[in-house]
Amino acid sequence: MSSSILRKVALACAVLLGFGLVAGAGFYLAHTQAGSRASVLQAFDERARLAAGLTGDTLLASDPKTRELATAAFASDGDALTEALVSTLDASLPWMAVIKPDGTPLGASSDSALSRVAKLGGDGALDRALRTGMIAFSDLVTEDGVSWVYAFQPYSVGGGTRILVMPQRATDINILLHSVVSVAGAKTYVVDSTGHVIVAADATAIGAKLPDTALAAAASKPGRGVVNHNQFVAGDVSGSDWLAIVVTPRAALLAPYDRTARSAWLIFAAFAAAVVLMMVIGAGMLTSSARVAHARLHDQLTGLPTRALFLQSTEAAIGQWRREYATSGPASGPVAALFLDLDGFKPVNDTYGHAAGDALLKAVAERLVAATRPEDFVSRFGGDEFLVLCRGLQTEDDAFAVADRIQNYLNEPFEVLGQTVRIGVSIGIATVGEYADQAESLIHNADTALYQAKNNGRGRIERFTPDMAPA
Repeated sequence: MSSSILRKVALACAVLLGFGLVAGAGFYLAHTQAGSRASVLQAFDERARLAAGLTGDTLLASDPKTRELATAAFASDGDALTEALVSTLDASLPWMAVIKPDGTPLGASSDSALSRVAKLGGDGALDRALRTGMIAFSDLVTEDGVSWVYAFQPYSVGGGTRILVMPQRATDINILLHSVVSVAGAKTYVVDSTGHVIVAADATAIGAKLPDTALAAAASKPGRGVVNHNQFVAGDVSGSDWLAIVVTPRAALLAPYDRTARSAWLIFAAFAAAVVLMMVIGAGMLTSSARVAHARLHDQLTGLPTRALFLQSTEAAIGQWRREYATSGPASGPVAALFLDLDGFKPVNDTYGHAAGDALLKAVAERLVAATRPEDFVSRFGGDEFLVLCRGLQTEDDAFAVADRIQNYLNEPFEVLGQTVRIGVSIGIATVGEYADQAESLIHNADTALYQAKNNGRGRIERFTPDMAPA
């Protein structure tokens, strides 16, 4: 494999490795950052759902105490029950009542309380209390400008079930739950099933609807999401149809993550830049090395291969010819070398100057490439001398045909720096065989034939024979 191919393979491997490193690091970083972002949101979810759970736990904490009170004090009926209810009232509890599972009043602390509880038969909180056997809380009820929540406490009497009904001011519940439901850096609300606020972390009025209608619509059931650039989580509150809603600006929530992510991506960018820089430097070194190698093996004026590269190619062609000959006879035909010397070049160079001579040599090189076959190898030997390696010839006469075509091409006039000039060419031909089995001897024989051609009058083509005088 040639050095140029090896350099290209090395460059390709370096590029692939560099891109692989950058792509792999980028994928890993993106995957890690995505996981970190998800972790931030998951942590917020957990804090919000914990707040909802604590809200329910706080509400249900009164269940055993109230159940004990109801069982002990409200087991009687009629006037005795009414007296027990009245005696239990305090400043925070304006009235109390006891009802049957179907909502029928059994007793109340006042006539107005009886009229209120008579309307509670279809309340969802009553159904929940009967279903769970635990205290349950209704949605907000506004009476005379005051927002109330009804607590329904079931208890057993003589194998049956009764329900103690107790009104609680929404403002008192707000005070009770505010510290429980709070999440640092976020606004928290507790709303009933109709969307009315029971607990507010800001100036939202108790009993009013959430001021952010988009949030109210999105958080109308348990779940999470983003509304108006705010991250929210809504969770069920045990013992009620309420929802605890925790909302925070998404940018503030993700700010610590974003700072870390920016730092990580800056480090990645620096790493990627370093890899790309190394690739560029490596490519530059390989390219520079390739240019040096090309310059060493190619003529700077004409761009044709030099004598050194011609020798390498000739040795390779002779080696292949030998291998084929040793097995079943040469499959590619003889290998021949053509040694060319321009006739009339010196007068052009002397008359029109070195610039004209250089231009003429470049034009000659172009015509040589055009006159030869694709499998032929054209080289500048030095001065006004050129070499052509002919491979894959069918017969030795084919080399003469190539030489004849070259002569016809070069006999045509040249336009050089505005001047029309004519030159000729003498050609010596030698083939691989008994008298030449190496590149140097093949070139020497072709040079000998060229010497004979020039001695015979120039502009001639001579084929090497053993009786020719050495050049």
